[in-house]
Amino acid sequence: MSETLETPILDGALATPDVTNTPAIETQNEGAPEGQSQPDAAPQPEKTPAWLQRKIDKLTFERREAERREQANQEELENMRRALAASRGEEQQEESLTPDQIRQQERQRYEQQAAEEQSAQKFMSQTEVIAKAVAGTHGDAAVSQATQLLSERAGLDFSNKSHRELISDISELPNSGDVYYALAHDPDAASNILDASPRRQYALLTQFAAKVGQKAPAAQAETPAAPAVSKAPPPVSAPSGAAPAGKKSIYDPNVSAAEFDRLWKAGVRS
Repeated sequence: MSETLETPILDGALATPDVTNTPAIETQNEGAPEGQSQPDAAPQPEKTPAWLQRKIDKLTFERREAERREQANQEELENMRRALAASRGEEQQEESLTPDQIRQQERQRYEQQAAEEQSAQKFMSQTEVIAKAVAGTHGDAAVSQATQLLSERAGLDFSNKSHRELISDISELPNSGDVYYALAHDPDAASNILDASPRRQYALLTQFAAKVGQKAPAAQAETPAAPAVSKAPPPVSAPSGAAPAGKKSIYDPNVSAAEFDRLWKAGVRS
């Protein structure tokens, strides 16, 4: 029984490799004559040239080195920041913040950002008020010209908080356009106002604005005063009439010393 059972197993074992090997051999034999289509299996022309590969490798190396240096710099900066914070006692404070404190900080940042945006919008509206006032009196071109003169000759800087407050004060004046235009053409006065402290700045601005409002009446007052000056010469003719008015001459032998002195002082020379 054991022999009859082992015989099929051996026959099957021998038969199996024969069946499997036969197609493999045939496949290899069949693939050989079809070697004429080898370009599909071996794309040799697409190989990267050596010089290009070296360049790619070099660029890759440089990029990785740059990334490594950048990471090292960031780590160094972070270490310095932590060391500085630790020396000031800030690191422990940050670590000890509670969730409520963190939310409070975020709320404060948001409120501060909102306040800054609101302040910027308010400042823009104030500059528009001045621009419209200047354009209405002196023309549209005078707006940019006045701003340029104030920046170049008086040092106006819109990033300066004190200067922005001055612009805000000018926009609230009833003659804001005339004041802004006058400051642009008076660099000395503009510089004095811009360089002053905030409290002194407002006082100087109000004084300057009052003078700007008085310029037109002052010019009208000077116009009628001119003819009055032309009437001043008539009194000068008095000395010329003094000689005929006096009946005596300084050369009259009968003129006394006192009379001579009076006539001489009166301008009589005959």
